[in-house]
Amino acid sequence: MFKTFFVSELKYTLKQPMIYIFLGLISLLVFFAVTSDNVRIGNAVGNVYKNSPHIITTYISIMTIFGLLIATAFYNNAALRDFNNNFNEIIFSTPLSKSGYFFGKFLGALILATVPLLGVYLGVIVGSFMAPIFGWVDAERFGNFYFETFVNNYLIFVLPNMFFVGAIIYAIANKWRSTVISFAGTLIIIVAYIISGTLMSDVDNESLAALTDIFGNRTYSIQTQYFTPMEKNTISPTFSGLVLWNRIVWVLVGLAILLLSYFNFSFKEKNKKVKAEKKQVQSETTIFALPELHFQYDRKANWLQFKSFFFVNFLSIIKSVTFKILFIFSAIILISNLFGGFEYFGLQSYPLTYKLIDLINNASGIFVVIILVFFSGELIWRDRDNKINEVVDATPHQSFISLSAKALSLVGITIILHVFFVFCGVIYQLLNGYTRIELDLYFLDFVYNNLMIYIIWSSVMIMIQVVLNNKYIGYFISIAVIFIWEIILAIFDVQSNMLEIGAGPFLQYSDMNGFGPGLHGAMWFNLYWILFSIICLLIAGALWNRGIISSLKDKFKIAKKQVSKGYKMLIASFVVAWILVAGFVYYNTQVLNTYRTSDEQEILFSEFEKKYKKYENVNLPKVTDAKYFIDIFPYKRDVFVKAKLELTNETKSPIDSIHFVIDERWNPEIKIPSSSLVLEDEEFGYLIYKLSTSLQPNSSIDIEINTEYITKGFENEAGNTGIVNNGTFLNNFEILPSLGYNSSAELSDKNTRKKYGLESKDRMPKLEENCSENCMANYLSDGRSDYINVETVISTTTDQTAIAPGSLLKKWEENGRNYYHYKSDHPSQNFYSFISAKYEIAKRSWNGIDIEVYHDEKHAWNVEMMLDAVERSLKYYIENFGPYYHKQCRIVEFPRYASFAQAFPGTMPYSEAIGFIINLEDEEDNNVVDAVIAHEMGHQWWAHQVVGANMQGGTMLSESFSEYSALMTMKGISKTPMKMREFLKYDHDRYLRGRSGEVDNELPLYKVENQGHIHYGKGSVILYALQDYIGEEKVNQAMREFLNEFKYKAPPYPTSLDFLKYLEPQVPDSLNYLIKDWFKEITLYDNRLKEADYKKMDNGKYQVSMSIESYKIKADSIGNETKVAMNDWIDIGVFSDADEERLLFEKRVKIDKPKMTFSFEIDSLPVKAAIDPRRLLIDRVYDDNIKNITSK
Repeated sequence: MFKTFFVSELKYTLKQPMIYIFLGLISLLVFFAVTSDNVRIGNAVGNVYKNSPHIITTYISIMTIFGLLIATAFYNNAALRDFNNNFNEIIFSTPLSKSGYFFGKFLGALILATVPLLGVYLGVIVGSFMAPIFGWVDAERFGNFYFETFVNNYLIFVLPNMFFVGAIIYAIANKWRSTVISFAGTLIIIVAYIISGTLMSDVDNESLAALTDIFGNRTYSIQTQYFTPMEKNTISPTFSGLVLWNRIVWVLVGLAILLLSYFNFSFKEKNKKVKAEKKQVQSETTIFALPELHFQYDRKANWLQFKSFFFVNFLSIIKSVTFKILFIFSAIILISNLFGGFEYFGLQSYPLTYKLIDLINNASGIFVVIILVFFSGELIWRDRDNKINEVVDATPHQSFISLSAKALSLVGITIILHVFFVFCGVIYQLLNGYTRIELDLYFLDFVYNNLMIYIIWSSVMIMIQVVLNNKYIGYFISIAVIFIWEIILAIFDVQSNMLEIGAGPFLQYSDMNGFGPGLHGAMWFNLYWILFSIICLLIAGALWNRGIISSLKDKFKIAKKQVSKGYKMLIASFVVAWILVAGFVYYNTQVLNTYRTSDEQEILFSEFEKKYKKYENVNLPKVTDAKYFIDIFPYKRDVFVKAKLELTNETKSPIDSIHFVIDERWNPEIKIPSSSLVLEDEEFGYLIYKLSTSLQPNSSIDIEINTEYITKGFENEAGNTGIVNNGTFLNNFEILPSLGYNSSAELSDKNTRKKYGLESKDRMPKLEENCSENCMANYLSDGRSDYINVETVISTTTDQTAIAPGSLLKKWEENGRNYYHYKSDHPSQNFYSFISAKYEIAKRSWNGIDIEVYHDEKHAWNVEMMLDAVERSLKYYIENFGPYYHKQCRIVEFPRYASFAQAFPGTMPYSEAIGFIINLEDEEDNNVVDAVIAHEMGHQWWAHQVVGANMQGGTMLSESFSEYSALMTMKGISKTPMKMREFLKYDHDRYLRGRSGEVDNELPLYKVENQGHIHYGKGSVILYALQDYIGEEKVNQAMREFLNEFKYKAPPYPTSLDFLKYLEPQVPDSLNYLIKDWFKEITLYDNRLKEADYKKMDNGKYQVSMSIESYKIKADSIGNETKVAMNDWIDIGVFSDADEERLLFEKRVKIDKPKMTFSFEIDSLPVKAAIDPRRLLIDRVYDDNIKNITSK
């Protein structure tokens, strides 16, 4: 009996086109991801193959989410087909096996639900075969296929996920026998998946997030987060670790649900309770007179009809079970996200209104799409499904009125949903003591970002349902329009918002600058798409099927005959209006403000290199002095710059020409005395000026550059976020032409370079010992300048403050504008910023240095702490490294269009998104705001007093040193040694995650090639651990002596080898191996605590015994790892609490064997034991370093 139902389920469904459509769709999506770089699923970049086991598993993980709806269709069909066809009473009257029927259909649906996901394998195999043959992707980007990858993915992810999902859907379908409720069950699963994802916001919750992920996607991601490219290319997923436990948990949950459903299943129909009809006693016959009808066809009648249709449709949605379920689920997601707060490195930000808006938009998005897609079909097909369509169609009304009422009822539902979300957001703000409630901002964001798109989607989906005349095909096309059309445009490298329905410039609200530079363009795009949606509704009204006509061809014939001339004129007038608006939008976004697509940009860069790289090593003068005259017009978003530069020939030979690369957006005019422009390449922006008299060695020439940025109309995207109404933020490299060939414009990815016939490019020149010529340039200015003086006169509007490098010499008002005159206190690197905004200024003086924080008036919470942090950093750095050479130290807030802090000489721009809005009121353990300030303050020594040569290891001397300096200032205010472990865990994680995503080759720290995960993450961890091993003063002494030799010194610039010459003498002979292991090689540790117990002694003390296993691992540049002999000093310790906050005992021991046992006595009761308890060493799996101590 089981076999009969199992086989019949397979045969029936395999004869239907649905399964092959789903299989083909997934195959195509994966095929395009494999054969094109414009469609990316996963992260197949750098050394990771496009068909590697890791990428195939990523495809499976992502497609599993899409597979939810597919699985729902199969399981729901298996459970309800007999009931929907009224065949249940016949078949259930025969002698059936309950288990055979129930499990036969279930397992048949299970196998069928996995078939579409096999499209991943099909897409990968076909794509990997075809891409190299047709030249779409280079053959080197594909590796070997591993049979176990396909088998393991099917057994670990596909089969268990479809089993778990199927158990829920099958149980729901058998219980309630409703397709709507079955799909609601799918939404429950999606909600659970989304909620579990919120646990990954902090590294401390990753294990919990891994176990609670119902699909195992994040579990696999966490388990492989530190995989090297080599491991991603060779290791298939296996039943081990967190993945094993996750699969066991959710398969057992699914099995329990399935068995519960089986025991509740019955072939017998439950009798429905029917209320007895009341007998009506007819008394006497009453004769009614028929009312006299007065037909009225005017605006009033149209309005009454519209209201009637609107309320009927609106209430039908409100009362539907589907909407109630969607409403509840969206509320659950929003509330769960609100409980998670706004986490930033373990801290919470204040619940600013724009934070709530971002959260609401993210939480509601998917559900609004589901509501619009589902109910657009329900509203169109409701009358037909209830067999009253002919009655309604026969009533005298205009089809357009009916359809517009349906569209607006959909919009009305989204408004109700959004109002509820806003209400929840406001309550959350008040509960958290935040009283600056900006209801106007909630409203404006909804209008700008949501309402328009809901109107557009509603109208378009209504038209789709009318034109196609098939509800389910309409659903498919609607989903394709929203999701798949965007992918198709990406495949063909089309990036115009005029072709993606509802698209427009991205709007992001900033407390400083409102909705930003994209608002103007967004409004025009909204008008463009609103007119398009009205045309869609008008067309739908003309083609609306009132009667039995079904084919599209017949609809057009009838519409041509029956549509009135006035209606045609109405359509024509909107089409004309749409064309006019389209022309205006096109002119602004394609003519007035041109842009290049990603493919066009790649081609331009490749051709630029091929044509002009021959000039890379041409001799050029250096900028040795700079004077700026800058006028910022923030409300027009215009900037005018006059720069007077002194150029000096510091080479040994005469220079007869000067090369520039200009930015086409700035329109520069370059004035060079006694010169002529001999080459002007407008396509690439390359200019060559020929000097009538060659510039001799050690001679100088004064040039003048006049440049301007004029905002014209609006752009396809948001536009330049550096020049805005409030918070303009520019640096000197942006506003001036580049001197000489600009190698930063070259393509960097080796695979992309190969596609255009270019050789692989070194990220930085190779490290040299005792170099001279190759050390004449630093990595900041690349030989175009060294330490120079800068003077600036900058003006802005009277309500704003302008900031430039150096001390403020004079401020005045002239012609209704504020003018500021700044001059640098000390020659500095030619890298600085110019800023203008409305600021409140907090000031403090410390030892003759003016500490200033320029901030938005709404962001005053952390200003005093910032002043403290600057003062604390100045004190530590001056005491340990040497003098600070500026008279001022400024922190300057800028809008949240970028989330970083940056250090210029004496000035540190700091994004409003990361420092000014973090809640630090009760925070003592993890003040990341202090840490960021301390890091940027560190750059005042490490980057601006001394900067590395432009070669491998250069960024270690700035970024690693600054991050180490920041850690040391934080160490000074940490109350216990364990507090620093909280900071170090983020640096550990940053390094290990970064090496997992390495796109080229990982190099040792002393050869770092501007790789953030190495110079930030690894560098800081190593230097902090080193000071713990050899002493803080010894590390600082090496850094101080190195700084004293090279600070503000003319080229040649120092290298990492120069620093190691100062560091090595500070390291005792017993620890010399640290220099080699930590700086010169890639070394990791695998430390494990195997057993730990204690015994209480007669003297009242406790004897602790620890068995450890420890290995040292050496890695090469692509992640191949080899275990080597261990002969290192490593800490062991004991905690007196379960939270690992009180380190009761610590001892540094020599580990020279893989397995060793240590014993020691302590005074207090131990709770946990650990190897490397303060996490000083780089260990990929730290959880096995610590165990609870058991009593003997």
